[in-house]
Amino acid sequence: MNLARLFLLLAISGALIAADKPAAKKTAAKGDEKTVAPAEKAVPRTELKALIAPGASLKFDFPELTVDRHGAMAACNLTLPAGYEAAKKYPLVAWLGGGEGGNNPSGSFLPEGDFILVGLPYPKGANNPVQANMVGDFAKIWTYQRFMLDEIAKVIPNIDKAHSIIAGFSNGAHSIDGMLRLSSGPKLTDYFGIFVFADGGGSTYTSKGSLPDLKGKFAYACWGGEKGSNKPATSQLPKALKSKGATVVGSEMAGVGHSFAESEHPKVAEWLAKVALAGPAKK
Repeated sequence: MNLARLFLLLAISGALIAADKPAAKKTAAKGDEKTVAPAEKAVPRTELKALIAPGASLKFDFPELTVDRHGAMAACNLTLPAGYEAAKKYPLVAWLGGGEGGNNPSGSFLPEGDFILVGLPYPKGANNPVQANMVGDFAKIWTYQRFMLDEIAKVIPNIDKAHSIIAGFSNGAHSIDGMLRLSSGPKLTDYFGIFVFADGGGSTYTSKGSLPDLKGKFAYACWGGEKGSNKPATSQLPKALKSKGATVVGSEMAGVGHSFAESEHPKVAEWLAKVALAGPAKK
């Protein structure tokens, strides 16, 4: 074996041995380190103020309350606008989902603008006694959600209540109707000036009791025009709301059953921008 061939074999062997070894950890230059997202953990509400920042997402946990309809700890998720400033006031948009509900916000029906978004859940056990998959104990729901709203205001005090919106689909809209009619304690109208009902509310069990004075308030009620919708009940809401002084729009969603159709979202957004949110300057 000549010398050149020996060197070649030694070089190949060395390369194979090196390939079997774990790669050496590369030391990152300062500023090149990758940020690893920490595992999600509950943050006490007393510490949430320190997390307030433009575009921040905050989770409010309520271990002292009963669990939600999913059996999970009571909680609500909130997002701040990208241009959030503590010196300015912002409408709060509370979303109440259909079915078992949830705690994630929704802003798909909103116009351009800066809003604080939150999803409010329902407490377990606040059912309609005749139909367990439907909400029914509206006093219990309002006590539960009002506690959450009051705790949010402790952390984020610059909420423009006059222009704040509570919107819901199905069970969410049922809840809004039912909570509006409660006769004792703090009112839903003390927290919100705008109400959006999507294929819910107006039924014989949600509409027990009288609506409050709604002068200076705004409401948008929409319902599906097809079989399976809540049309017979929700279509009665605009007249009832208007009789109490609210500025109201009633809208039938053509070709839609029980749904808050995406095609309706731009209509709601336009109405909010041109009517409900176009009132007096925020105080």
